[in-house]
Amino acid sequence: MKTITYCRKSSEAQDRQVASIDSQKDNLLALAKHSSLVISKIFTESMSAKQPGRPEFEKMIKLIEANPGSVILVWKLDRLARNPVDEGKIKWLLQNKTIAKIITPERIYHPEDNALIASVEFGMANQYIRDLSTNVKRGNKTKLEKGELPGPAPIGYLDNKLTKHKEIDQAKAPLIKECFELYATGGYCMREINNLMFQKGFKTKGGLKTSKAQLHHILTNPFYYGVIRRQEQLYPGIHQPIISKTLFDIVQDVLSGKHRSKKQKHFFPVRGFMFCYSCGCLLTASSKKGHAYYYCTNGKGNCEQHKKYLRDKKIDELVAKVLNEIKFDEEAVEIAYLAAKEKTIREAGSSHTQQDELTKKLKTTQEQLANLVKVISSDPSMANALKSQILTLEAETKSIQEQIANPKQQTLDEALMTLELTKKTFLQACSASFDYLKGDDNKKFELLKILLWNLKLENQNVQSYQFKQPFSILAKSPKKLEMREWLPG
Repeated sequence: MKTITYCRKSSEAQDRQVASIDSQKDNLLALAKHSSLVISKIFTESMSAKQPGRPEFEKMIKLIEANPGSVILVWKLDRLARNPVDEGKIKWLLQNKTIAKIITPERIYHPEDNALIASVEFGMANQYIRDLSTNVKRGNKTKLEKGELPGPAPIGYLDNKLTKHKEIDQAKAPLIKECFELYATGGYCMREINNLMFQKGFKTKGGLKTSKAQLHHILTNPFYYGVIRRQEQLYPGIHQPIISKTLFDIVQDVLSGKHRSKKQKHFFPVRGFMFCYSCGCLLTASSKKGHAYYYCTNGKGNCEQHKKYLRDKKIDELVAKVLNEIKFDEEAVEIAYLAAKEKTIREAGSSHTQQDELTKKLKTTQEQLANLVKVISSDPSMANALKSQILTLEAETKSIQEQIANPKQQTLDEALMTLELTKKTFLQACSASFDYLKGDDNKKFELLKILLWNLKLENQNVQSYQFKQPFSILAKSPKKLEMREWLPG
């Protein structure tokens, strides 16, 4: 008889498992030696048995069905099954003697035994799982009603092992708040916020940049304003909030497509784009006597810059000066565009000629190949002599077909479209400073959203800034650069 050993450990309770897989295996091997059994196969699995569908268990069942009369060596019956489906499989195979017997350190189960004994033990294992699930749900509900979050603390909080409460992570909480503040402006996409936060040290436990899905989960988690959400039900939490409910609502409006929340009394177009160079916190704004004033939020509580206020007019002057860094001469842009267009059309004509030549060459090669095939058809003895020539022509044919199917150069329409987009980018850069100064608040906001981010100020002056792509490249380039140098490839 084949003796099969099955060892299982519940992945959900690894720290409380009575016997680990290695321990089970050692004891069962000793039992097999004592009983003069030769083990032919050992199955091990780290998976709960409360649901059907364990891969190794299913492999074991198939092996037993293919080898009637097998013996199962297992630590306890509950290692085999804790659900009615798997229990039924084992009991049926034992009853019809496909399983010759089940051996545990405590007893042996035979096909002719009273079925009630195995049923009781399997039933107890199944009931244990059901009771455990009920108790866990009851305990979680009690915690929620007390304002406590079951499970590990979300990013931005830490688990206090003594009090069992969620406490603010002083290193990450300010960055969590900044994520909400940045996204609330509507001027930053999740990728840009991820990049900025990564530069400031906001990383996953593995030291990686957070993903878009992870940031979205943060921005939609009401835990950060003091509420626990579980199965679409909200429970007031006893933990300290990181953000306000108002800020959370604004972010939800932005996520749903509303660029600015209706709850805002004043709209400050530059808020969310500027940071304090000294402490790294965002600059916020308030309205006083008809004027907007920008200042550091002093989120870390140790910055002197928050005492220095900048009027919106001064901010506009500083921003316009920065936007001049990407200004090009419009006439020079137009000349470069026309020259590039003429060269593109000329190269496209050359490319068309090359394609015609390849087509002709392909036709000639195929004709040569067809002639050799005819020669072999009429005189099979020539096959060996012409084999080398045929292989060469076949390879050449394939190479030409690939060149025709995948031309290296763009089509004329694609190339001209790229030129138009490049010209549009240059012209937008040419007028960016002027358009910003002459535009209303909405126009300023839209321009900054396209052009600029991470503008850092100190002592009422710009210390550093970053342009968004492709304007960051334009800012670094000589202003007489030929447009053809911007084209891909």
